[in-house]
Amino acid sequence: MKKIVLKLYVLLLVAGIVACSNDDNTVDNSQNSELRTVLEQTGLFYDITENPDTSIIKRKAELNYKEQYSMFYKQDTNHDDVGGDEFMQRVGILFRGFDRPTVLVTEGYNWRGFLDIKDLATNLNANMVCVEHRNYGMSYNQDKGKWEYQTVAQASADLHAVYQALKPIFKGKWMCAGTSKSGETSICYAYYYPQDMQLAAAFCSPFAISLDDERFGPYLMEEVGTEESRSLMKAVIRRALENGENGYYKDVCRLMKSDGKEEPTFTKYVFNLFDLLFQVYQYTPSDEERIVKMTTMQDDKDAMLKYLCDIIVDNDEEDLYSYWVECAKELGLQNDGYAYFADLLEGTSFDKDMVIPSLLKAEDSWLVESYDSTVFTDILNNFMLTTPCPLMLYYVHNDPWTAAMPPKLGPNAKLIMNPVGKHHSALNDPALCSPEVRQEVMDYVQKYIY
Repeated sequence: MKKIVLKLYVLLLVAGIVACSNDDNTVDNSQNSELRTVLEQTGLFYDITENPDTSIIKRKAELNYKEQYSMFYKQDTNHDDVGGDEFMQRVGILFRGFDRPTVLVTEGYNWRGFLDIKDLATNLNANMVCVEHRNYGMSYNQDKGKWEYQTVAQASADLHAVYQALKPIFKGKWMCAGTSKSGETSICYAYYYPQDMQLAAAFCSPFAISLDDERFGPYLMEEVGTEESRSLMKAVIRRALENGENGYYKDVCRLMKSDGKEEPTFTKYVFNLFDLLFQVYQYTPSDEERIVKMTTMQDDKDAMLKYLCDIIVDNDEEDLYSYWVECAKELGLQNDGYAYFADLLEGTSFDKDMVIPSLLKAEDSWLVESYDSTVFTDILNNFMLTTPCPLMLYYVHNDPWTAAMPPKLGPNAKLIMNPVGKHHSALNDPALCSPEVRQEVMDYVQKYIY
């Protein structure tokens, strides 16, 4: 409450603005300065900067928006201790009109512009509010390194605070949405604050419930793609595991060392090997393309070694580190099917229980001891069945993350399965989402937003 002392003033100010706005789905471009004025008058937002997303600027006319801004909102590091440590959290706004609906993009990582959920927001002609996740990008707080407050409960409270600050400005209906971990964040937000949103949507979002979630292996090895591509995937993995620590792993260590990078443990190498093939299905929409990629991996050792080194480096990126922390604390991690290759892993130093510790800094390896699946178990077993906030869960059949979709939904939640596509909503791309699936999504969303 301490942060919204000017809410009444904002309500009155916005009421006057909205009275002059349009009731249809077009943007009135005659009022380009009013949003910034209102944001400044609240006294709740800092360092308001215009046009942060250059890729969207190029499509301004096509996307039919008026302005976009980046700014910072002061959050409590611990929402249960108001008045304690605070941090500045990055917030982005793509503005289409004060009377338009608003999509709250529940970013699970660092700020990535307005690209996530842009198709959905464009189809609704809705405002977009993107909130960078705590301890990613420019939104680090004093808890970094201690990680006590890096929880889905605290992240949900961040979103609730931003919503409370902006609801008096954007008075239309609100929904939250995101892809992958961002969609997972959306569902968690609805779990903690079910009255905030008219709808919560998650696209391609997994809900793992253990540090070694074994649902992923059978799905990756037996369900995705075609038998031809899966056989090729298994052949690639087998070649990369042949001779254990004296095979490809030894070459990867040599290359990493020559490039000044830390040599991975064999357990870390195995995780990244499986993750490499996992991502082939995650991001490549057609079996033909997958087969081309994996044939290169199988036939060209140098290319395969480069792929392996690159993914190890990518998974060690600082911007991703908070994700491994969250996996250790609550999110869990996928087991991509190590048991399918037990004959090659037997007698090596590979230890599936050490996968997450291998991805953490030594001083943070203790976090796995604090792993708590309570929230996600309750979301899957109870909230998905009885949610007062309408939910939409969208998955792509050949995306391996679909292995961890909710096993059962109640009457206030809808599951939509896209038989094609990749790990993205991509609603307006007919190559990745058929008109029928797109219509099914939009019909359900508009049921609650219009």
